[in-house]
Amino acid sequence: MAQESATHEILIALAFIYGLIFGSFANVVGYRLPRGESVVWPGSHCPNCGRDLAAWELVPVLSWLVLRGRCRTCKVPISWRYPAIELATGVAFALSAATSSGNYAKLAVWWAFWLYLASAVGCDLTSLILPDVLTLPAGVIFFLGSGLTGIRTWLMAAAGAAVGYAIVAAIHFVTGGKMGMGDAKLNLGIGAMLGPGYMVMAFVLAAIYGMLAALPLRLAGRVKPQQPIPFAPFLALAAATCAFVGPDLWHLYARLTGLGP
Repeated sequence: MAQESATHEILIALAFIYGLIFGSFANVVGYRLPRGESVVWPGSHCPNCGRDLAAWELVPVLSWLVLRGRCRTCKVPISWRYPAIELATGVAFALSAATSSGNYAKLAVWWAFWLYLASAVGCDLTSLILPDVLTLPAGVIFFLGSGLTGIRTWLMAAAGAAVGYAIVAAIHFVTGGKMGMGDAKLNLGIGAMLGPGYMVMAFVLAAIYGMLAALPLRLAGRVKPQQPIPFAPFLALAAATCAFVGPDLWHLYARLTGLGP
């Protein structure tokens, strides 16, 4: 029993490290993909001065801290989103490992899902674009991954993808396009992994998270009334909330509303 516990703890630690590394790659995808650039070539460089980065400048989170959030050559600030996405991906990988119950096929799909969401968040934060080349294949991949590994039944995976897409599509048409269809395509993969019920919960939570984040920014004058705000970060956070504590939230809601025992 002690050996199994130690092995599980090692897996969680390794998952966190791998998550940091993949989160760093997600940052590359998030910056380059909306610009039509290769995510493989050229190597990592400062987007301002163009200098190739040394290996020690590419260590997730730590390099940003050592450099104090600035390029060591041109001193231009390095966005906080880089360490934030790396840390978030590392935490998601570790939590998935902690709750995997030894099913490594499901774990691999969840890890791919967190990498996908981290990349989508990076795209939305840098350009307010969720490229079809990222979201549409992901919808297919996570429908297959969810169904094949039993994360959701085939029916629930399909229904979740359909519900996720339909929610945003309806808002898009009702509001005259104020909410982009990129979020609808992002929801194809999210819905396939969560199923229809938790997809609805995730969207409601994302709206709440978005309002909580936008309100103080608008009161402080940092966001104008008609200024678009990236929604993918809130969808990703809501998806993670539902994936890890969704049943607990539902039971709490049921008790508070009298729908449950």
